[in-house]
Amino acid sequence: MIERLTRNEAPSLLDTEKANELIDAINGLYNSRGAGGISVNQNGDGSLLIAPAKQLDGIIKYNPFEVISVNDDVVRINAGLVNGLIVQNLSVNNGSGTSYLCLEIDADSDGVTSVKLVRESSAPDGIEFVENGVNTSFKYVIAVVGENELISQIVNHNLYFSVDIAYEIPKRSVDLGEYPNDIYYTWKQTAGG
Repeated sequence: MIERLTRNEAPSLLDTEKANELIDAINGLYNSRGAGGISVNQNGDGSLLIAPAKQLDGIIKYNPFEVISVNDDVVRINAGLVNGLIVQNLSVNNGSGTSYLCLEIDADSDGVTSVKLVRESSAPDGIEFVENGVNTSFKYVIAVVGENELISQIVNHNLYFSVDIAYEIPKRSVDLGEYPNDIYYTWKQTAGG
């Protein structure tokens, strides 16, 4: 709470009436809990957090790629981004037993070109290393589901893949000016924005 100023005793040359109006407004905010869709909260350091009020009445916020529902027929996920591209489909047909929800990612040397949601009955292989090039298609697991339940949510954030050198192997013979190693590339995943 900020104390009001007294006329002719102000510590500066401020207009006391205008200063008190500002002080009253600030104190009103300190004592407010918000109204009309505005939320006012006091932070631990005394600062005010003023923001649109949270409307949580029945609204559920899902993370990117989070499984929303699983039933006998279909599995649905929330939208997510891979290198800025949105997944083409947000549901797949479900099957019996344990399934792996994967992002089927197509790419070229410039980056990711398309992303689809697919269901696999067995875990996909890891991303293969490619000699002097990049893997143009790979699957990335985001969740494991049963016939009617989510077993494990693996990814709950946007993704970003970049080309990375996995390893280098020296060549047996090298021509003048030629790079002395064969380079094996892979895709490196990091959390996206």
